[in-house]
Amino acid sequence: MRLFRKMFADKILRYYEGTNSGVRALGKVPVLKNHITEETFGEHSKLRAVVGITIQIFVILWEFIKRFMYVFALIYIPYRILGEFCPLVKANQELTIIFMFVMLSTICGSFANNTLFTIGDRDYLMIRIMLISPYLNFLGNLIYKMVTEFVFYLIILCIFGVSFPHSLMLCVLNMCARPIGEMFAILSFDHFSWIYDNKSVFNGTVMAACVLLAYGIPLFARRIAPEWIYAVHPFVVLIVFLAGAGAMYFLWWYKYYRKIIREAMHFKREG
Repeated sequence: MRLFRKMFADKILRYYEGTNSGVRALGKVPVLKNHITEETFGEHSKLRAVVGITIQIFVILWEFIKRFMYVFALIYIPYRILGEFCPLVKANQELTIIFMFVMLSTICGSFANNTLFTIGDRDYLMIRIMLISPYLNFLGNLIYKMVTEFVFYLIILCIFGVSFPHSLMLCVLNMCARPIGEMFAILSFDHFSWIYDNKSVFNGTVMAACVLLAYGIPLFARRIAPEWIYAVHPFVVLIVFLAGAGAMYFLWWYKYYRKIIREAMHFKREG
């Protein structure tokens, strides 16, 4: 339990921050504030827990909405636009969405939006102020991201016309690609410093390449190759699952997170 609390200390802190914000907001409601005392939302009161849980439900809902809008704006809308010019693209909605999702989320998201390349102020707070181990902070963020994306995208892909079996396989593929991208970031820090030192350029290049491929291939080919359905084939997903498991094993036993985080914090302050 202690390991769990340390690994997800950021999420626990966000829960308390949300609870306090909710209590303060209720205390400003004109009629309601006259009936609120210190005991109403005491440290162990049920009402305080209700406020905290309600706030977290809205936070999770907002995270879902952001991912829904991402798929809608960057995948579904381009599919509809391309479909106006390319009848074979329009006739293969599921295949097109699978192709674009693999390009923009599985590949681009794993290598250009990984946790170690996007260290932020929140990580500084947890590591330097809350004294959470960089190792546990990193793993907690990664696991939370993998689990939430799996659940959210499974629902979203089904909404946008991808069958449940294919959505499930695609979400497993996407989830397993995350630790591979994180392992690449660590290897670039240890052995390919020119990538790590220029990670902004690298991220921009990967994003640009994936966007051009995601939209350019169906536009110029005027269709999506039927072979892309193999991206959700159980054998392909199994191979990526094994690769992801190996990457997760590497991440679990890697010893030098503190060195990476310290240098990342230094770069952030310098920037």
